[in-house]
Amino acid sequence: MHDNLIFSGIPENPSLDDPEALLKDFMISKLKLPPGTIDSITFHHVHRLGGPKSKKPRPIIAKLEHYKHKDLIKSKARELKGSNFGINDQFPKEINDRQKILYPIMKQHRQNNKRAYMTVDKLYVDGQLYWNLFTTPWLF
Repeated sequence: MHDNLIFSGIPENPSLDDPEALLKDFMISKLKLPPGTIDSITFHHVHRLGGPKSKKPRPIIAKLEHYKHKDLIKSKARELKGSNFGINDQFPKEINDRQKILYPIMKQHRQNNKRAYMTVDKLYVDGQLYWNLFTTPWLF
């Protein structure tokens, strides 16, 4: 999972059943990466999650061959601000569950004009680690 990225919001195209081609097109059009750079990015495996059940597009999981390519793609993610697209690291279920607990707390602190951010499964508010015996028992 270390080299995996999850791309969300990329529409499904029934006529083009190649998630890798969709992903490369997305990186050129939305992330504004030059085609020459895209040609150098190599993947171990690219696929959609789950089966086609809902009207929402399924996320695409991409395992990149080189970590530096992952960093390059993540550095361009700011181009997606304000859009319906997203790029995230893939974490184990345990970490995702912790993030789901911390996200509403982070949002509340931001509404109170405090600087709050998460790194993996830890929340920092105004530069200090947020900890609470009931909401963050994994820190104790």
